[in-house]
Amino acid sequence: DQKRTRAFVEQDYDWSGGFLSATNHFMLKTGEDRRGEDRGSEDCKGRLHDLKVPLLVIHGTADPIFPVEHGAALAEAVAGARLVRIEGGGHELHPDDWATIVDAIVAHSQAR
Repeated sequence: DQKRTRAFVEQDYDWSGGFLSATNHFMLKTGEDRRGEDRGSEDCKGRLHDLKVPLLVIHGTADPIFPVEHGAALAEAVAGARLVRIEGGGHELHPDDWATIVDAIVAHSQAR
C-alpha cells in the first residue's frame, strides 16, 4: 500500500527530528559521525551482561540496516533474553507483522 507506506515514512522522518538523526544507525556501532570523528560514545556492547531486566528482541530477517544476526547476538549477550524473528521483515515495522509483534510483547509481559 503505497499511500500508507509514504505516510508512515513521512511521519517517521518528522518524528526523527531531521535527516541526521534518522540515519545515524552507524553511530551505535562505531561512535563516529559521517566524517569519522569520534563522538565519545561508550561501547555499550561490553555492558550488555549488566542488564537485569527481561529483554525481548524483535528483529526482521530481511533487515538491510542491521542483519538479523545483530538481533541474535543481542539476545545471546543478555541473560534470559528472547529473540522473535519476523520472517521477511525489514528495518521498519510493517502492518502485516503487527499481530505477531503485539502477541510477542503480550506474551513477554505476562511471563514475568
